[in-house]
Amino acid sequence: MSRFMSGTAAVAAAAVLAITLNPVPASAATAPTAVFTQDSTWPSGNSGHYTVTNGGAAALPNWRVEFDLPAGTTIAHFWNATITHSGTHYVALGASWNASLAPGASTSFGWVAAGSGTPQRCLLNAAPCDGLPTTRDVRPPTTPTSLRGTAQATSYTLSWNASTDDRAVTAYEIYSNTGSAPLATVTTLSYSMPTPPPMVMSFGVRAVDAAGNRSPFAVVGLGTPPDTTPPGPPSGLTLRGPVDGSWTVGWTAATDDQFVAGYEVALNGAVISLVGNTTAYVPYTGYGTYIVTIRAFDAAGNFSTRAQIGIAVDPPPPPPPGV
Repeated sequence: MSRFMSGTAAVAAAAVLAITLNPVPASAATAPTAVFTQDSTWPSGNSGHYTVTNGGAAALPNWRVEFDLPAGTTIAHFWNATITHSGTHYVALGASWNASLAPGASTSFGWVAAGSGTPQRCLLNAAPCDGLPTTRDVRPPTTPTSLRGTAQATSYTLSWNASTDDRAVTAYEIYSNTGSAPLATVTTLSYSMPTPPPMVMSFGVRAVDAAGNRSPFAVVGLGTPPDTTPPGPPSGLTLRGPVDGSWTVGWTAATDDQFVAGYEVALNGAVISLVGNTTAYVPYTGYGTYIVTIRAFDAAGNFSTRAQIGIAVDPPPPPPPGV
């Protein structure tokens, strides 16, 4: 059986194990795909194209292909799509005449590149370009770096360096400590706003991936004093699952006198992730005890006290004699 700790109700181990999902074997793709073909190469560059095919049963509107090019390779000219990039990460969007594909339809777009590199880590509408099943994305992006604020005559601009992700960063959320809703969600590496009123305030920027995982915040303050006060602890911890090899842990947000930058997640005493939202995933490895601790931290590195929840998953009893 499974025994929740910290006052959580017990559940039967058989029920826990029954909902654990096994990996799906690779099979022929019946989903949209994007396949890269290198057309030609020369000492200083190469050319190639992607073929986007809608192998699914429903229409594919507004396809979006994302990929990385190795450092030293850049796209010089392109056709049949709009291609933008942030560093080495490229995003291609369909043109007006080929952005939507009916079931079975296909289109292509291509480019001429300076350098010898070819695309890596391709995603089509946030799913693998090969169209095959994949495991659930449980890893948050890294925290944006070098967040800085620049004041102009009538505006204030936040800028930062790009986060990285095991699949792809899809956007950045901008918050201030004066409200609970985001000021904006952008796909660029900067955000401009009207000049803030003369008051002490903080701004935070966090990265988001297609699965909704969020990085810790990068934080910058306007007139904020040195921060020596830790956040309060998170509360109301819950533990659900396991599903697809992971427990899902949730909690109620902590508070801080300036800005809660994120949460440290530990399993059985070992830190496994840093997240910016109030849910996280911890791996399920079978029978045993799972003690999950969460603590909040601020931009100055002050940590709250730990909040904890746990569960013990026991093997089922042996069958009666003679069975």
